[in-house]
Amino acid sequence: MGGKMSKQFISKKNFYDSPLEDGSAVSAELRRDCYAVFACRHKFCRDVCPVYLEERAEGGTSYGFHSALLAVSEGHGVLSEMVDTSQLCLECGACQLRCPNTLYTGDFYGQTTTTIDLVRKIRRDLIAQGTPPTNWENVDKYIQEDLDREKTAGDSMVRWAEDFDLPVSGQTMMFVDYFNAFQTTDVPRSAVKILKKAGVKFGILDKPFPTLGELYESDKKLWVSFAKENCKKLKNAGAETVIIVNPHDYIFFTSEYPKYFKVPFDVIYVTDYIWSLYEQGKLLFENEINIKATYHDPCTLNKQSLSWEAPRKLISAIAGIKFDADDRVTQWDYCCGNGLNSFKRLLPDVSYKVGLKRLSLAEELEVEQLIVACPHCLDQFTEVQTKSGSSIQPVHILDLVIKAAGIE
Repeated sequence: MGGKMSKQFISKKNFYDSPLEDGSAVSAELRRDCYAVFACRHKFCRDVCPVYLEERAEGGTSYGFHSALLAVSEGHGVLSEMVDTSQLCLECGACQLRCPNTLYTGDFYGQTTTTIDLVRKIRRDLIAQGTPPTNWENVDKYIQEDLDREKTAGDSMVRWAEDFDLPVSGQTMMFVDYFNAFQTTDVPRSAVKILKKAGVKFGILDKPFPTLGELYESDKKLWVSFAKENCKKLKNAGAETVIIVNPHDYIFFTSEYPKYFKVPFDVIYVTDYIWSLYEQGKLLFENEINIKATYHDPCTLNKQSLSWEAPRKLISAIAGIKFDADDRVTQWDYCCGNGLNSFKRLLPDVSYKVGLKRLSLAEELEVEQLIVACPHCLDQFTEVQTKSGSSIQPVHILDLVIKAAGIE
């Protein structure tokens, strides 16, 4: 199967694995890592941080996180004083791209800024010493829901697909996580309909294990064990290619899992796979869709995976859509407000503000719909649109493909 297979952008700093706690020494490697961002002083990270733009809280920027931990290393504070600061990161990745350490010294000197990994480390270490980030109890409840499902869900895990008669094995497998299986079921259902229309033979897992990033921030060992089990089940099912329908899972399979073990198959995001089907003539767009729309990039696809072309190509291939891009250099600097992992449950009010700002940017273009390719973005924008009364209607790109291809 042709198409755009997984790209791996992996920068693992092993010294992050050494736990911190109040009173413990900060390693020289971690201190140097933090100092590299502190000494930068350009603070370009502020310009693209949605939380800073909404709240003006510099402590939540890449500069702020690294500076705070540097202060801890110098004895000017302790880790537990970061319980509020640790809430503030969306983990969208914009700061990492904009940081001069990444732009100018990352490849040659190995000084790439890895704010997302650092934030995860801080949250993990705070939890381990019994001083979790403020409001973490809300995240814990969400984690427990998935852990309970893993133990008891049974057939309900694939209830979303019960009328499709899908096999549980195949060279091509579609991986559907708990969020899609229980909350945004229309997304995997649409994907199945499109793949069937194109004549693709594929299967699904009858019982996947949890993938939620919130668990990665609290119990890395358990999260990695679930990751290994998912990959083992997919491989045992015969998988050579795995189609992902949630960008959060895509970044886990392509960038996080390879930090801990070898992923034994190719991974491709659903929009890349569908565009390949269209290019090969296996999927035809017969119907016009007369709307004026713009597109929102999921952070994990664009900023973190550098994958942005396929959705735009699909939109351009559908007759009738008047597409207006709100950033001529491809929109990558703003988030839907959900964040990659825990942010929305830690700071729901700020999450709403960020989402509302993104909708307002679309409103400035006088478009009718905001096209997304992520179930979390769809869920977030739908919630914000309902609460705010915004005129912008969020729509998943798979829904447009369904209509254009004349799929019932």
